[in-house]
Amino acid sequence: MPDGEFRKLQVTGGSTMIVSLPKTWVRGNQLGKGDIVSIEELATGDLRISPMQGKDSKTCVSIDCCTLNDGLADLLIGAYLTGTSTIDVTCKQPIPRAIRTEIRDFLRDTRGMEIEEDDERHIRIVSILNPSELRLQVSINRMYILISSLVNDAFEVLGGESDELLSDIQDRERQIDARRLLVERQVASAIKNPSVEKGLNVDRYAAVEHANIARVLERMGDHAARLAMLVRENSHLVKTKTTEMPLQAIPTWSQELKTLVHNMYTKDVSIIHQAKTSLVQLIEDIEASESDLWTGRKSAERLFCEFQISESIRRLCAYGINFAEALLNMLMNERLESV
Repeated sequence: MPDGEFRKLQVTGGSTMIVSLPKTWVRGNQLGKGDIVSIEELATGDLRISPMQGKDSKTCVSIDCCTLNDGLADLLIGAYLTGTSTIDVTCKQPIPRAIRTEIRDFLRDTRGMEIEEDDERHIRIVSILNPSELRLQVSINRMYILISSLVNDAFEVLGGESDELLSDIQDRERQIDARRLLVERQVASAIKNPSVEKGLNVDRYAAVEHANIARVLERMGDHAARLAMLVRENSHLVKTKTTEMPLQAIPTWSQELKTLVHNMYTKDVSIIHQAKTSLVQLIEDIEASESDLWTGRKSAERLFCEFQISESIRRLCAYGINFAEALLNMLMNERLESV
């Protein structure tokens, strides 16, 4: 359909206003006389017409793994993020064992994808999860819980608990990454498909902000895992008490992050801003303690370890601020649309 096509309103039945639909759009969506379309008024005042039936919205990506030296994992993730329903991995020769290992890793690191066919020269991966079935907030909440558990368990180990609390760091980090990928897949589907957008109960702007929040939480998860790893491997070197900076910042960070996640639902702007201000102050306090750290007389190994822990906690607070800012942007957009 040509860009910027204009059509005149017509009157039928004496008072009803109608406008004809472009033939290319009707044919492209396999619509005909008697078929139903949905008409939705957007916050901007525009109308959006979407087919309620017609062509199947499922999509397929085919990858010839025999033409690749490497990079299959990136192509699989790329296909997943675009929201494709089916991924066909093919090869003229028997698919190598290394390729099958990459596919298993892909299935482990994503959600809602399963192997439907597995032949010597062809593997078909299909989506079994409807992108609108799982609300975006569910994945955000899960990421938050995993991040908080990593940091709080590290704090408990430094307080004297067994380092067995940190025996599954990589598994928790992998779950955080998988949830981020799922959110981005859902957001891509919502942008391309109005029915998914409606099913998720978010507009496109809010969907994109959810993706931004998921990326922020993933980076936060990276530092939570790094902190947990440092504590598990070097807890004997750390002499800083949990009542001293920077460890003293962890309970406050944990509480403010909980406040931010909770206010994705209650949408209290003032509380979100207070949480952001508290995190800003925490960063200043941590930076001050880092300055004191370098002036003390400690072994180089202990000094380096404690500084790395301090840096991770500081980064956790910084990403918490990014979370608050993305949340404020989303809530302000809602207010603008209601005017």
